Amino acid sequence: MNLAQSLIFITSTALLSGCIVVANPSHANYHSQQELSIDAQTLKALDVEAGAGSLVISGSDNATDITVVADIYTDRRHAENYRLELTDSGESAFLVATINSSGFWQGDSPRIDIKVTMPSHLMLQVDDGSINISHIYGAVDVKDGSGELTINDIKNDLSVNDGSGSLTISEVIGNVSITDGSGEIVINEIDGNIDIDDGSGSIYASAISGDARFEDGSGDLTVRKVDGVITIDDGSGDIDVEQAGGLKILESGSGGLRVKKVKGGFEICLLYTSPSPRD
Repeated sequence: MNLAQSLIFITSTALLSGCIVVANPSHANYHSQQELSIDAQTLKALDVEAGAGSLVISGSDNATDITVVADIYTDRRHAENYRLELTDSGESAFLVATINSSGFWQGDSPRIDIKVTMPSHLMLQVDDGSINISHIYGAVDVKDGSGELTINDIKNDLSVNDGSGSLTISEVIGNVSITDGSGEIVINEIDGNIDIDDGSGSIYASAISGDARFEDGSGDLTVRKVDGVITIDDGSGDIDVEQAGGLKILESGSGGLRVKKVKGGFEICLLYTSPSPRD
């Protein structure tokens, strides 16, 4: 067999086996840093769109500017293959931090790690993956695809639409609304009402001053110290409630049920399936 025939044979074998050999994969081992800032004295809101990478947003009572520190990790050959902008229009500021991560990568893929400091009074809207938000006095609206999400010290209403990943919320003065696909939810110290629509994953909620509504597909639900009325529509998983102003269980599909120290009205409707008749 000559060289040409050998090459044809090797290529054909690789195609038939479904294997793809990447001769020169990229490495996200080139790091650069940029800092951006904008005067926020006339602004009322910050809108953030971020792609791959971590996002940490901190409010400051003393800040008059929005400042951004971005750590960019990519391939040296594509060092400018990202978008990082901080602009304002009308009463809002807009932060865009996205990077092209298509192609074949060995080790870590490209990302932009972002740290934002902003005046606490601004409203905040975020569309991102892995997020840490704290010390914000304006209303907060978060759309999270996947990744860990941690939010604390919010003195206004909070809305979260979360695809997957763990979600931890604490110290909110305002109403909290959560739509969650999957992942663990831990929520505590809420001075207001909470409304949670969860697909799957465990939920732990405690120290809620208002009413609490849970629509839960699957996963254990544990609730402690709710001053108002708890309303539960549950598909499957254990339900454990202790210390509540009232309780309504509209539906409980399967799983154990423990209820203790309910002061007000107590209403439970258990889903019951009659046994099949025997021959």
